[in-house]
Amino acid sequence: MEEMDNQVATLQELARKKKTGSRQGGPSKRTSMDRAPSERKVPHTLAVTSGKGGVGKTLLTVNLAIQYARQGFKVLIIDADMGLANIDVVLRLSPKHTIQDVLIGEMTLDEVAVPGPFGITVLPAASGVAELSTLTEQQKLSLMDHIDNWNAEFDVVLVDTGAGISSNVRFFVLAVERIMVVATPDPASIADAYALMKVMFNTHRVTQFDLVVNQVRTASEAKDVYRRISSVAATHLNIGLTFAGYIPHDPLLAQSVRNGEQVSERFPEAPASQSFKELSDNISRLWQRQRHDDGRMIFFWRRLLNEGRRQQ
Repeated sequence: MEEMDNQVATLQELARKKKTGSRQGGPSKRTSMDRAPSERKVPHTLAVTSGKGGVGKTLLTVNLAIQYARQGFKVLIIDADMGLANIDVVLRLSPKHTIQDVLIGEMTLDEVAVPGPFGITVLPAASGVAELSTLTEQQKLSLMDHIDNWNAEFDVVLVDTGAGISSNVRFFVLAVERIMVVATPDPASIADAYALMKVMFNTHRVTQFDLVVNQVRTASEAKDVYRRISSVAATHLNIGLTFAGYIPHDPLLAQSVRNGEQVSERFPEAPASQSFKELSDNISRLWQRQRHDDGRMIFFWRRLLNEGRRQQ
């Protein structure tokens, strides 16, 4: 934890000292989700994370991306499960290069990014590369700098993190506006979701999280999971926990996974697809609230965000 604190302090100091640059097309102004997608300059960012693996985090990220792309937004998925990446597998992509090539200085983000369905762009990570499971401080600084100065323009950026509370997970969670924690009704998943939030609050003073409950039978079951977590959090932590939505157990979702498809694409009227649509709308409303640091720095596109604030 102490090492991560030092890294965060270093990143914060670097962010404060970085010189303001200009993007192609002139300075950017902050806009809201209700404006035309092409007018957006500062992307809204969301980390999809979990305390426990196997809760459907990656499938949720991909289907959420499809929902936003269908609305006409330019969407980027960053596969932040650096050593065990699978966004490319879920989307049936075959990237030739990964973020690893950017970190070693052989490729740019433009060269690594690959197109996905509905115009979604994916930054793929490597799989089975042990040394990427814990990025060094220099690698984190390098990745932040590459993304901050990337001239590609997106409206929505979804970061699919690994599970747990590793330094990689905490780095990516600290680099976005909103943090979506995915849990299921499984007691272990509930306990691990709370543990993740507890670590982020105690170590980095993060005070706001959004909860999505996956694999539920009814809306009441999802709300019960939310109440259980929020009750404990209210007693022991000074955080805000928003119920962002839920994804029901849906046979069409399981069928899509088996066929290598996405339910939002193959069965847009399925219950799970409708829940993904509702979730995307809920997150959009949360994004429209005033941007704030929430006790942390928003690293990705921080320079551009600051430029937008100065133009207001």
